[in-house]
Amino acid sequence: MMSWDDYWKQYSISKAERWMIGERHQKLMSWIDSLGGDQKRVVEIGCGFGSNIRRLKEERKDIEAHALDFSEISVANIVDSVDQVHRADCQNTGLPEGHFDFIYSSGLMEHFRDEGPFVREMYRILKPGGLMATFVPARWSLWQLYQLMHLGHWIHGYEKAYSRSFLRRVVEREGWKVEEEFGLDPFSFNGFAMKLLNKSFVPFWKNSPLSAGYTEICILTRKPL
Repeated sequence: MMSWDDYWKQYSISKAERWMIGERHQKLMSWIDSLGGDQKRVVEIGCGFGSNIRRLKEERKDIEAHALDFSEISVANIVDSVDQVHRADCQNTGLPEGHFDFIYSSGLMEHFRDEGPFVREMYRILKPGGLMATFVPARWSLWQLYQLMHLGHWIHGYEKAYSRSFLRRVVEREGWKVEEEFGLDPFSFNGFAMKLLNKSFVPFWKNSPLSAGYTEICILTRKPL
Protein backbone atom coordinates (compact mmCIF):
# COMPACT_ATOMS: atom_id res chain seq x y z
CA MET A 1 0.00 0.00 0.00
CA MET A 2 1.42 3.38 -1.04
CA SER A 3 1.21 6.27 1.43
CA TRP A 4 -0.82 9.29 0.38
CA ASP A 5 2.26 11.52 0.67
CA ASP A 6 4.13 9.27 -1.77
CA TYR A 7 1.12 9.17 -4.09
CA TRP A 8 0.81 12.96 -4.29
CA LYS A 9 4.57 13.32 -4.83
CA GLN A 10 4.35 11.38 -8.11
CA TYR A 11 0.80 12.34 -9.16
CA SER A 12 -0.02 13.55 -12.66
CA ILE A 13 -3.46 14.09 -14.21
CA SER A 14 -4.47 11.75 -17.02
CA LYS A 15 -6.68 13.00 -19.84
CA ALA A 16 -9.51 10.76 -18.65
CA GLU A 17 -9.26 12.20 -15.14
CA ARG A 18 -9.11 15.72 -16.53
CA TRP A 19 -12.45 15.07 -18.25
CA MET A 20 -13.99 13.78 -15.00
CA ILE A 21 -12.71 16.85 -13.16
CA GLY A 22 -14.44 19.01 -15.78
CA GLU A 23 -17.72 17.10 -15.34
CA ARG A 24 -17.57 17.60 -11.58
CA HIS A 25 -16.71 21.27 -12.06
CA GLN A 26 -19.90 21.97 -13.99
CA LYS A 27 -22.01 20.50 -11.20
CA LEU A 28 -20.08 22.28 -8.45
CA MET A 29 -20.51 25.62 -10.21
CA SER A 30 -24.29 25.16 -10.51
CA TRP A 31 -24.66 24.14 -6.86
CA ILE A 32 -22.67 27.13 -5.62
CA ASP A 33 -24.84 29.37 -7.82
CA SER A 34 -27.94 27.92 -6.15
CA LEU A 35 -26.78 29.10 -2.73
CA GLY A 36 -27.07 32.78 -3.67
CA GLY A 37 -25.49 35.44 -1.46
CA ASP A 38 -22.48 37.65 -2.01
CA GLN A 39 -19.69 35.55 -0.51
CA LYS A 40 -19.61 31.84 0.30
CA ARG A 41 -17.10 29.66 2.12
CA VAL A 42 -16.39 26.57 0.00
CA VAL A 43 -14.13 23.69 1.07
CA GLU A 44 -12.82 20.59 -0.69
CA ILE A 45 -12.34 17.85 1.92
CA GLY A 46 -9.56 15.35 1.24
CA CYS A 47 -8.41 17.72 -1.48
CA GLY A 48 -5.37 15.76 -2.69
CA PHE A 49 -4.08 17.73 -5.68
CA GLY A 50 -7.12 20.01 -5.39
CA SER A 51 -7.97 20.13 -9.08
CA ASN A 52 -11.56 21.28 -8.57
CA ILE A 53 -10.98 23.78 -5.78
CA ARG A 54 -8.18 25.36 -7.83
CA ARG A 55 -10.58 25.87 -10.74
CA LEU A 56 -13.29 27.26 -8.50
CA LYS A 57 -10.85 29.73 -6.96
CA GLU A 58 -9.68 30.86 -10.42
CA GLU A 59 -13.17 31.31 -11.88
CA ARG A 60 -15.25 32.68 -9.02
CA LYS A 61 -14.90 35.93 -7.12
CA ASP A 62 -17.81 35.12 -4.78
CA ILE A 63 -16.17 32.32 -2.81
CA GLU A 64 -13.58 31.97 -0.08
CA ALA A 65 -11.81 28.79 -1.20
CA HIS A 66 -10.61 26.31 1.43
CA ALA A 67 -8.86 22.95 1.10
CA LEU A 68 -8.38 20.26 3.75
CA ASP A 69 -6.19 17.17 3.69
CA PHE A 70 -4.15 15.07 6.12
CA SER A 71 -1.24 14.70 3.67
CA GLU A 72 1.62 17.15 4.22
CA ILE A 73 2.52 16.94 0.52
CA SER A 74 -1.03 17.71 -0.55
CA VAL A 75 -1.23 20.72 1.77
CA ALA A 76 2.16 22.02 0.62
CA ASN A 77 1.19 21.67 -3.05
CA ILE A 78 -2.03 23.69 -2.77
CA VAL A 79 -1.23 26.29 -0.13
CA ASP A 80 -0.55 29.05 -2.70
CA SER A 81 -3.63 28.29 -4.82
CA VAL A 82 -6.51 28.81 -2.36
CA ASP A 83 -7.45 31.21 0.41
CA GLN A 84 -6.97 28.82 3.34
CA VAL A 85 -5.52 25.32 3.70
CA HIS A 86 -6.17 23.07 6.69
CA ARG A 87 -4.05 20.03 7.54
CA ALA A 88 -6.42 17.92 9.59
CA ASP A 89 -8.21 14.61 10.00
CA CYS A 90 -11.47 14.95 8.08
CA GLN A 91 -13.28 13.01 10.80
CA ASN A 92 -12.16 15.50 13.45
CA THR A 93 -11.21 18.74 11.71
CA GLY A 94 -11.08 21.10 14.68
CA LEU A 95 -12.83 23.72 12.52
CA PRO A 96 -15.62 25.94 13.92
CA GLU A 97 -19.19 24.71 13.90
CA GLY A 98 -21.33 26.01 11.02
CA HIS A 99 -18.29 27.47 9.24
CA PHE A 100 -18.94 26.56 5.57
CA ASP A 101 -21.70 27.20 3.03
CA PHE A 102 -20.67 24.37 0.69
CA ILE A 103 -18.63 21.22 1.32
CA TYR A 104 -17.61 18.60 -1.22
CA SER A 105 -15.34 15.56 -1.43
CA SER A 106 -14.30 13.21 -4.21
CA GLY A 107 -12.51 9.89 -3.77
CA LEU A 108 -12.52 10.15 0.01
CA MET A 109 -15.46 8.60 1.87
CA GLU A 110 -15.01 5.16 0.31
CA HIS A 111 -11.83 4.66 2.36
CA PHE A 112 -13.75 4.54 5.66
CA ARG A 113 -15.24 1.29 6.90
CA ASP A 114 -17.61 3.41 9.00
CA GLU A 115 -18.69 6.62 7.26
CA GLY A 116 -20.52 7.91 10.35
CA PRO A 117 -17.73 9.98 11.98
CA PHE A 118 -16.91 11.70 8.67
CA VAL A 119 -20.53 12.44 7.76
CA ARG A 120 -21.26 13.78 11.25
CA GLU A 121 -18.20 16.03 11.22
CA MET A 122 -19.24 17.49 7.87
CA TYR A 123 -22.71 18.12 9.30
CA ARG A 124 -21.13 19.95 12.25
CA ILE A 125 -18.93 22.32 10.22
CA LEU A 126 -21.62 23.16 7.60
CA LYS A 127 -24.04 26.04 8.09
CA PRO A 128 -27.74 25.19 8.45
CA GLY A 129 -29.19 25.29 4.94
CA GLY A 130 -25.76 24.61 3.40
CA LEU A 131 -24.98 21.93 0.82
CA MET A 132 -22.63 18.94 0.75
CA ALA A 133 -21.70 16.98 -2.40
CA THR A 134 -20.10 13.55 -2.06
CA PHE A 135 -18.54 11.74 -5.05
CA VAL A 136 -17.76 8.02 -4.50
CA PRO A 137 -17.03 4.95 -6.67
CA ALA A 138 -20.12 3.25 -8.08
CA ARG A 139 -20.67 -0.48 -7.68
CA TRP A 140 -20.66 -1.73 -11.28
CA SER A 141 -17.91 -0.45 -13.58
CA LEU A 142 -14.62 -1.31 -15.23
CA TRP A 143 -12.98 0.54 -12.34
CA GLN A 144 -14.24 -2.14 -9.95
CA LEU A 145 -12.90 -4.86 -12.27
CA TYR A 146 -9.54 -3.07 -12.29
CA GLN A 147 -9.50 -3.11 -8.47
CA LEU A 148 -10.35 -6.82 -8.33
CA MET A 149 -7.41 -7.56 -10.62
CA HIS A 150 -5.11 -6.32 -7.82
CA LEU A 151 -6.20 -9.35 -5.72
CA GLY A 152 -6.51 -7.39 -2.49
CA HIS A 153 -3.33 -5.36 -2.97
CA TRP A 154 -5.03 -2.10 -3.96
CA ILE A 155 -2.68 0.87 -3.97
CA HIS A 156 -4.76 2.87 -1.46
CA GLY A 157 -5.74 0.03 0.84
CA TYR A 158 -9.38 -0.40 1.83
CA GLU A 159 -11.90 1.06 -0.59
CA LYS A 160 -15.58 0.30 -1.09
CA ALA A 161 -18.08 0.96 -3.87
CA TYR A 162 -21.63 2.25 -3.47
CA SER A 163 -25.09 1.74 -4.82
CA ARG A 164 -27.36 4.79 -4.79
CA SER A 165 -29.60 3.27 -2.14
CA PHE A 166 -26.69 2.50 0.19
CA LEU A 167 -25.19 5.97 -0.27
CA ARG A 168 -28.57 7.54 0.48
CA ARG A 169 -28.89 5.52 3.70
CA VAL A 170 -25.40 6.60 4.82
CA VAL A 171 -26.32 10.30 4.73
CA GLU A 172 -30.00 10.13 5.71
CA ARG A 173 -29.31 8.31 8.97
CA GLU A 174 -27.13 11.28 10.03
CA GLY A 175 -29.91 13.82 9.40
CA TRP A 176 -29.09 15.06 5.89
CA LYS A 177 -31.79 15.87 3.34
CA VAL A 178 -31.08 14.43 -0.14
CA GLU A 179 -31.38 17.02 -2.92
CA GLU A 180 -29.95 15.26 -5.98
CA GLU A 181 -28.35 11.97 -7.10
CA PHE A 182 -26.54 11.19 -10.36
CA GLY A 183 -23.66 9.25 -11.90
CA LEU A 184 -20.62 10.09 -14.03
CA ASP A 185 -19.13 7.95 -16.83
CA PRO A 186 -21.34 4.90 -17.57
CA PHE A 187 -19.50 1.68 -16.67
CA SER A 188 -16.16 3.57 -17.05
CA PHE A 189 -16.23 3.07 -20.83
CA ASN A 190 -15.58 6.74 -21.60
CA GLY A 191 -12.66 7.02 -19.21
CA PHE A 192 -11.27 3.69 -20.46
CA ALA A 193 -11.39 4.91 -24.08
CA MET A 194 -9.70 8.19 -23.15
CA LYS A 195 -6.89 6.35 -21.36
CA LEU A 196 -6.51 3.85 -24.19
CA LEU A 197 -6.36 6.57 -26.87
CA ASN A 198 -4.65 9.15 -24.64
CA LYS A 199 -7.27 11.69 -25.72
CA SER A 200 -9.93 13.79 -24.05
CA PHE A 201 -13.27 14.10 -25.85
CA VAL A 202 -16.94 14.83 -25.18
CA PRO A 203 -18.61 11.39 -24.98
CA PHE A 204 -22.00 10.78 -26.57
CA TRP A 205 -22.97 8.22 -23.89
CA LYS A 206 -23.54 9.81 -20.48
CA ASN A 207 -26.38 7.79 -18.97
CA SER A 208 -26.41 4.21 -17.71
CA PRO A 209 -29.48 1.93 -17.61
CA LEU A 210 -28.34 0.87 -14.12
CA SER A 211 -28.45 3.36 -11.25
CA ALA A 212 -25.00 2.32 -10.05
CA GLY A 213 -23.58 1.59 -13.52
CA TYR A 214 -21.05 4.41 -13.45
CA THR A 215 -17.43 5.06 -12.56
CA GLU A 216 -18.66 7.23 -9.72
CA ILE A 217 -21.94 8.41 -8.27
CA CYS A 218 -22.70 11.61 -6.42
CA ILE A 219 -25.22 12.60 -3.81
CA LEU A 220 -26.03 16.25 -3.03
CA THR A 221 -27.38 16.80 0.47
CA ARG A 222 -28.56 19.77 2.50
CA LYS A 223 -28.26 20.41 6.23
CA PRO A 224 -31.76 21.34 7.42
CA LEU A 225 -32.38 24.82 8.82
